[in-house]
Amino acid sequence: MGRRKDPKQLKKLMTYVLGRHPEEFGLVPDEDGFFRLKDLIKAISEEPGWGYVRKSHIHEVLITFRENSFIFQDERIKVASPDETVNPVSGAVPPKLLYHCVRQRAYPVVCEKGIMPMGQRRVFLATTEELALRMGRRRDQKPVLLTVQARRAYDAGVIFSGQGELIYLVDRIPVGYFSGPPLPKEKRDASKPKKESLFASEKPAGSFILDMERSRELHQQKLKRKGVKKEISWKKDSRRSRRKHR
Repeated sequence: MGRRKDPKQLKKLMTYVLGRHPEEFGLVPDEDGFFRLKDLIKAISEEPGWGYVRKSHIHEVLITFRENSFIFQDERIKVASPDETVNPVSGAVPPKLLYHCVRQRAYPVVCEKGIMPMGQRRVFLATTEELALRMGRRRDQKPVLLTVQARRAYDAGVIFSGQGELIYLVDRIPVGYFSGPPLPKEKRDASKPKKESLFASEKPAGSFILDMERSRELHQQKLKRKGVKKEISWKKDSRRSRRKHR
């Protein structure tokens, strides 16, 4: 986890992350310029030597340095005077490829309906696989990495916003503009609607065969009865004939 550093060093790192280049740490501000405190803590604790950082350490910085460097509100935080580059810029032209991670359990739905915001305002796309995986592991230990054909999506009308040089934001990515690993067979089968048999009936399986067997038995019994009747009729005719010749 690393040795605890001086609060002044943590303040300096927080200022850089929140006020200059949040995209380097996979962070994107909301519409008011705030970052969720828990996202900041996760991002900082991922850095070498900063694994010890918890909520209490952030509060220590806020209490120790009261020169209004940070604004804290409703479990959200931002610097008082961030660089202009911190806020996303709409109308950005993306590179050919971008990357995004989704939870394993959500992957079958994503394959069917496209990439959509899940617990976030918009979909965050990274310019590198490493950054996408870093962001994805905050939500799933083994996320599914997707490759987005960003330029094709842009040409088709999808609007992108740029967050620095490392992150792009969209409302959604439709099916057909991203690729990922194949779904496991059982999940592919589960995602397909089950087709009802044209011969489905209320009778349990095998009842048709049993009915045919029963019909055959009844038919044989009927033939036997006819045979008995014919035999009896033949005997009666034979007796009549003998009586006439007496």
